[in-house]
Amino acid sequence: MSAQSKFSWQEKFKYRFDNFMSKGGLSVFLGLVSAFFGAFVVMTIIRFLSELIFPNEEKTDVLWDVFIQLIGLGETGDDANFATKAVGILTIFLGLVLFSSLVAFITQEFEAQLTLLKKGKSLVVEKNHTLILGFSDRIVDLITELVIGNESESDAAIVILSERDKEDMDDFLREKLGDLKTTRIVTRNGVVTNINNLNKVGVKVAKSVVILNDAKGIDEEDVRKLSDARVVKAILATVAANEKKKDLPPIIAEIHSNKYRTLAKSIAPEAVTTLNEADILARILVQTSRSIGLAKVYLNLVGFAGNEVYFYRPEGGWQNLTFGKLPFRFNQSIPLGVRTRNGDVVIKPDSNYRLTDTEEVIILAEDDSKIQLSKRPLAKPKVLGYGDFRKTFDGETEKHLIIGWNSKTATCLREYAKYVLPGSEVNLVTHQFTPEIKAKFYEISQAYPEVSMEFEVINVDAIAELKSLELHRYDSISILSIKGKNLEEIDARTLTILLEIKQIFREYEQETGNKVNTELVVELADSEETDLVVKAGVQDFLLSDQFVSKILAQVSQEPNVMKVYNNLFSADGSEMYIKPIELFFPPQKLGKLSFADCVFAAQSRDEICLGVRIDSQAQDKENNFGIYLAPSLDTEFTLTSKDQLITISEDQT
Repeated sequence: MSAQSKFSWQEKFKYRFDNFMSKGGLSVFLGLVSAFFGAFVVMTIIRFLSELIFPNEEKTDVLWDVFIQLIGLGETGDDANFATKAVGILTIFLGLVLFSSLVAFITQEFEAQLTLLKKGKSLVVEKNHTLILGFSDRIVDLITELVIGNESESDAAIVILSERDKEDMDDFLREKLGDLKTTRIVTRNGVVTNINNLNKVGVKVAKSVVILNDAKGIDEEDVRKLSDARVVKAILATVAANEKKKDLPPIIAEIHSNKYRTLAKSIAPEAVTTLNEADILARILVQTSRSIGLAKVYLNLVGFAGNEVYFYRPEGGWQNLTFGKLPFRFNQSIPLGVRTRNGDVVIKPDSNYRLTDTEEVIILAEDDSKIQLSKRPLAKPKVLGYGDFRKTFDGETEKHLIIGWNSKTATCLREYAKYVLPGSEVNLVTHQFTPEIKAKFYEISQAYPEVSMEFEVINVDAIAELKSLELHRYDSISILSIKGKNLEEIDARTLTILLEIKQIFREYEQETGNKVNTELVVELADSEETDLVVKAGVQDFLLSDQFVSKILAQVSQEPNVMKVYNNLFSADGSEMYIKPIELFFPPQKLGKLSFADCVFAAQSRDEICLGVRIDSQAQDKENNFGIYLAPSLDTEFTLTSKDQLITISEDQT
């Protein structure tokens, strides 16, 4: 006898019934509906039999009577006989059990779906959206930039997948974000490395994927490495979820270490663009400390607010134009360089470089709608500059001080060493000098023996110890963010050090009568602290999260922009400078000048003029701190000897 024959039919039926019901909501619903209609059929037959044996004097619609009794709306009937009333009572009782169970089930499923929605587990039905994986401190600045970038779209969507609770994300974003304009934000909860979760948020139909790093630049190295490994895993999952697609969406990832950036690029070289926060910000900080006001220029350059970088090729071709003639063929647009046919980026090519129709010009403009190549020059500048004579100023040795050690400090030391002349000083002050910091510092100082590098360990929060450093003798002091529990605590410490240094400078000026010309550069984590720094009289400040968020947002829409930024932020080749107006115009020629005049004067020095910086507005936030990028060629400025031109040049002189 087989083992299966030992089971009774009741056990077999119960087993199959349990399996059917365990399939979930639809099975339960079908079971309840089937039971309801089964009861309807059975009670209708009993009612017909009752009517045949014990007929009522008044004829009624039996089917309707049974149905409304089952759903609890019918009565047994006052004039009906006893048999009809008994069947009616039984029908109402069955209906009470079955119909109420069906209603309860529907209510339960509805509540379950609401709970699922609140947990952020439901499917996202979007396409051509920006998908953000992760939820870090820079999420608000990133979304703010994307909202600006989406203004030209009638209905844009940003989808966020994070392990953070959906309701927490929604509440946080609702509190921090302002008007979203044409953009909708959809949040979902889930592990970002899970392929099923990625499919739920439409990774296959996304316009681009931005992967945020949980670790901050000021975190310990082990924490950063672990977070980098998670980002690489998220890239693998994104590629795996798109394995059947020929073209991957652009994947922009924030990764701290070189090792994991190399791994990330190897996964999908054409699709993956990596960004190293510490490397970019350190380079900009060094450039800024040597060219005050540059941080604000960069904030105008990156992202979608203000001006941005585009790639442009006219429909009719370049008509055999040279690069030197382009600045006067565009209005409110400044050519920066060329992207060749094979994708290479060349910033500030030779003015005689002849463009081919397969090449694109890298151009700075407020909006792509303003980029239009004119058939003839739009302005005829006046020859007011020095002509063929190149006025320069002699380079001098420099003295720079860095306060604080974080992931950017080592890069800052290297970048300073590349820029400054032999005999210059680049010193470091920290509140602790661990063996790791010591080894890294000596490695860098030995690699650049022509530059003097010294370190000192002090309590950076103590004003007496800061005084001992003779801070007034430095050309610039850069205050880097020091580790804290949150952004507010980090910036609080930075601002405290800033105010102490300002107090030391005031006391020195009162005691000696000598003016302190040291420039202060401050790294801020939270963009909301900007006003405090401006009121403290600081010429430059570097907004870490905001700056990186702007780059992430712009690169997510045009990944090739990252090549332009890497060129501009590098010490090699051409960089951005803010230069004294006296290098371009003799003092007697200053006064009312057009922007076309400035472009021509810069071109005479083999430089590209991007804009003008008005010194009298340098502390005026409402006037963008006196920075005017890519104005119309006919815009006139009343320039004084204190004003400056913003240019791309190979050197500071």
